[in-house]
Amino acid sequence: MKIRLEHQNIGAAVMQIAEHEQFTAINALKLNGKPISNAFLINSHVAILCKYASEPNGNDEYVFTFSEDQMKTLASLLPKHDSLFFGLVCVEGGEICCLTKAEFEELLGYRRASADKLESQYAILVTIKAKSSFRVYVNAAGKKGKYAGKQLTVARKAFPDVMFG
Repeated sequence: MKIRLEHQNIGAAVMQIAEHEQFTAINALKLNGKPISNAFLINSHVAILCKYASEPNGNDEYVFTFSEDQMKTLASLLPKHDSLFFGLVCVEGGEICCLTKAEFEELLGYRRASADKLESQYAILVTIKAKSSFRVYVNAAGKKGKYAGKQLTVARKAFPDVMFG
């Protein structure tokens, strides 16, 4: 099989998980018997969905877009997995931002309240400032340069330890 850029970038997250002292197993995360792209089941009970952004945009934001198909998959996964995480690989920054299921749902809630409707896709934005935690947020609907809700602060050291906590 040819190595794709996706394999290299998601592999960075998988390697850190596999090197953790509490790691025992990794399998493809499946929904209705079919593997979900870039999603894994760790130690038989922890689910992680990995995404990557190669470089920040002009506003120094890494943009992680969840497409309509991914949102449909997540609608089925979220209720089934209490331990669900999102590994957001910021390639150029050399960092992995790990969101919990609760943080992900909180961000979606901010955007939905701002838009006052469900949308077909969602974008989560991550910034990395020198010597500080990640800032994670969603934009307000129809308001350029404004956040919906509040920014979340996620420790750089959280990944992968938070998954095994």
